[in-house]
Amino acid sequence: MSSSSGLKHEIRACVLTVGTEITEGKISDGHGRYLSAAFRLLSIRVRQIASIPDDSDLFVETVARMLQDCDILLITGGLGPTSDDLTREVVSQVAGRDLEYRSEAWSAIESRLGANASETNRKQAFIPGGFELLPNENGTAPGFFGYVGEGLVIALPGPPRELRPMFESRILPLLKSRYELAAFNELAGTAFLTPESRLEQMLQEHARPGVTWGTRFDDLGIAFFLRGASAADRRAVMAELQADAGEFYIREGEIDPAQILFSALDDTRTTLCTAESCTGGLIAKLITDIAGSSVVFWGGWVVYSNEGKQEQLGVSASTLSANGAVSRETVREMAQGARRISGAGISISVSGIAGPAGGTDEKPVGTVWIGISVESEEPHEQLFHFRGDRNRIRRLAAVAAMLLAADALRRRR
Repeated sequence: MSSSSGLKHEIRACVLTVGTEITEGKISDGHGRYLSAAFRLLSIRVRQIASIPDDSDLFVETVARMLQDCDILLITGGLGPTSDDLTREVVSQVAGRDLEYRSEAWSAIESRLGANASETNRKQAFIPGGFELLPNENGTAPGFFGYVGEGLVIALPGPPRELRPMFESRILPLLKSRYELAAFNELAGTAFLTPESRLEQMLQEHARPGVTWGTRFDDLGIAFFLRGASAADRRAVMAELQADAGEFYIREGEIDPAQILFSALDDTRTTLCTAESCTGGLIAKLITDIAGSSVVFWGGWVVYSNEGKQEQLGVSASTLSANGAVSRETVREMAQGARRISGAGISISVSGIAGPAGGTDEKPVGTVWIGISVESEEPHEQLFHFRGDRNRIRRLAAVAAMLLAADALRRRR
């Protein structure tokens, strides 16, 4: 498979992340998701994603096994200078080659570390014999790639700020030059506020011959991908899904709800403020996770108590007494008060029962009211009934609120 003349069969990849800190849960591993998405865009099918601790015997066994099942094995981590960084040694052992010192790698390390470069770091200047060096512009650990039998083995550093630039600048061109990759035919969508079982049912009901699908669950939605058949067939399935569930719930593209709202605010040059009760500031957090959010986000309130709603936002005592905190009337006054005080162009208010306690027969756990107030328009409120634990209900409420606000802005254009 080392021939650059191209491959006609399906290209298969495996991803192996290495590090005891990952398997013990001390740090989270996002490489599998990032790399599988990148491979998918190249029409390379990911067969396995695995994480292993810093255990030499297990490492050797796993690499040998994965190479029997894939054309490309991408290993992340284990390229540091310490004794438990084993990737160089393991790949050398599996390949049956000695480690070779690369002076250019050591020069780059010395240049980066200066007087802090030590003999410990010299370990990072060795790679398996016959492999090619991958310079690391963002760290001390160079990567490397080469063949073990017919399998392409790629080793990249573990830190995302080092791995991702190296993958995009070095590995993507490498893969495109060495493999004849099939044309990528896929239509992506995102299902919001929809259980996985319901999405799967809809996909089965609206399937067309030759159209297949895959899904990926996320805390804020479910990304799904329609593949195969013709572009017209895939688009027809998407249209039927949107007609079935509603375009509010099924949207074309792999998209993030906070980004949807951010883009709507930016496009319409509108500022946002938030008044959150049960979501506890989650909407504000998700918006401010986006670089540049200071241009569109005025700020917000977390008003959990009735007293906070009254004193901070001007919700009337009579409204709370007559209707309760979780009501159309209360979120309307919360949204109006927030927009009036801030001067923002649009406000979001949320009040609900996230549980596990606090529910009643009339207002069970999962009951959430969301209010949207836009300048020069009548306020809009919507009732939702979410299912799940406390965290899930709060996430779903935040997603619904952001989508409602974005749609309100889109209608004004």
